[in-house]
Amino acid sequence: MAATLIHSIKFPFPCDGFPNLIFDLAGPSDVKELSEFIMDEFFHRFPLKNVLDVEKEVRPWISQYIGHVCTKQFTLILRDINSGNRIAAAAINDLDYKDRTEEDISLISFADPIERPGWQKICRLLAELELDLNFDPVLSIDLMTVSQDYTKRGLSALCAKYTVELAKSKGIEMIKVEAVSEFMALGLSKMGFEVMKEVDYNELEIDGEKPFVTTSIHQKAKAFIFKCN
Repeated sequence: MAATLIHSIKFPFPCDGFPNLIFDLAGPSDVKELSEFIMDEFFHRFPLKNVLDVEKEVRPWISQYIGHVCTKQFTLILRDINSGNRIAAAAINDLDYKDRTEEDISLISFADPIERPGWQKICRLLAELELDLNFDPVLSIDLMTVSQDYTKRGLSALCAKYTVELAKSKGIEMIKVEAVSEFMALGLSKMGFEVMKEVDYNELEIDGEKPFVTTSIHQKAKAFIFKCN
């Protein structure tokens, strides 16, 4: 059964409870600024950043990846119109088809054991969380983050909420997301996302080593789904 269609979301629109914050679909003109935002607010605060050199292994391709994903018109950007239109939060959302072509790049397209060994390990972790979903396409929330200056306002939940509404408005039946932090996993659970798989960082072995061993609050990576019908 196809997902129940709702009225198309009309962008831009004000964020619930914060009229100075405006949601919009990210486009080509946002790619450079959005890429820097993701580097600063996601990857440099990434729970798994200790296994890779973020500047060397992520920066060279992040703009290419975000530029490509933005063409699909599912990535949400939240700007503060009272603060120079700065980015407050973003959800980098990708439309993932079963028969994905090589040109349709994704996060794992940049895994390289020689040039990016740390990122390769993270992509191996993501492979452990892969789900066999009987839906095509699936909307993937690849990266979602809030600026440190805008935390504790529920903005991650709102990014997820409007991602769900956008998916429904386009007839998408399934959303997936791999949560690598305990904070994101807790937020997704509260919103009704269902855990399908878990990987314990202290148990996952890759090529004879355990690269993600940790004593932090982030002990597991979890794969979630949300059925839009």
